[in-house]
Amino acid sequence: MKRAEVKLETGETKVIYDDSKQTPEKLAAAVDKLGFQASVTGVAAPPGPTLYVDGLKDLKTVQKVERALRAVPGVKGVTAVPKDGEVFVTHEAGVSARDLVAALAAAGVTARVATP
Repeated sequence: MKRAEVKLETGETKVIYDDSKQTPEKLAAAVDKLGFQASVTGVAAPPGPTLYVDGLKDLKTVQKVERALRAVPGVKGVTAVPKDGEVFVTHEAGVSARDLVAALAAAGVTARVATP
């Protein structure tokens, strides 16, 4: 599994996983094994990362990146994957990748835009 987004209010979880290693059914079975009820409600192609961040290796840097990006007006969510240096950002249409990179630069973090 690469990342998970949990919505406590609805009891739903969106999971991004490596489909060469897992299937949705195997992931649901693993959750069931932990004593929780899980079912697959849909499968979609995963979004690509928004940014790649240099030095995204420790909790302090992850928190710095998340804080800087969440402070950008229009940013709705930030998920960092330290192992891969990837940052996924959900935002309103008016937010540009340039805005996100500039916010990180102001926080002392080097980032580049992920190209599809």
